[in-house]
Amino acid sequence: MTNAMSNILPYRTRLATRFTTFEVRVETTNLYICAHSNVYDRAIVLVKSLRNDIATYSKKDPQFLTALTPLEPEFTAPEVVQRMCKASVMAGVGPMAAVAGAIAQMVGEDLVRYSPEVIVENGGDIWAYVHEPATISVYAGRSAFSKNLGMALTPNMTPCGICSSSGRFGRSFSFGKADIATIIADTAELADAVATATCNTVQSDSDCTKAVSFACSISGVKGALVIYWDTMAVKGTIQLTEIE
Repeated sequence: MTNAMSNILPYRTRLATRFTTFEVRVETTNLYICAHSNVYDRAIVLVKSLRNDIATYSKKDPQFLTALTPLEPEFTAPEVVQRMCKASVMAGVGPMAAVAGAIAQMVGEDLVRYSPEVIVENGGDIWAYVHEPATISVYAGRSAFSKNLGMALTPNMTPCGICSSSGRFGRSFSFGKADIATIIADTAELADAVATATCNTVQSDSDCTKAVSFACSISGVKGALVIYWDTMAVKGTIQLTEIE
């Protein structure tokens, strides 16, 4: 899983000290937020509201929580549901494949009203808006690339979503076997859905190149990285760097 910054979870690593960092936990949602001030009170209200919107809608349409293919939302569906469904259509997966990214995105979009830079990480899925460079570490489980592989995040790349799916570890549900599939896209909900779809296409090392090509063929995707054991494929705007 990609990411960010803390010693709470194994894939959260150090980030520049220019940020105030804090966690927001509501049931299964666990955000790690980097901002220029502690906006916890605002963030937790947002998370509770978004989770409530999803839970309320899922009572009307129980398939929303379990579908593995795209669903058409009701016209009156909450914005978070609409976003998840739109991303799932573009990626060809179920709407819940976009849930972590959608929550990260919508929380981040709100918090930039209170902080000039914001990074929101939700279970390895990230929405970022920065004015100075940052480095995102890439955790790929058993892969030899896990130890010191990072992605450079530059201001001109943001706002963007950076999301990952794995068939080997973590909470991601996947039909694939990639150690990691990481996507950079215009939005975090799209990156999240496409990461799931991309990981699903990987059954062996020979699938890595076509997997990143598939991801980058989707409108709004800026770059893709896929790792299967000791094989890596990269396409698009991803800038790899070494983490010391």
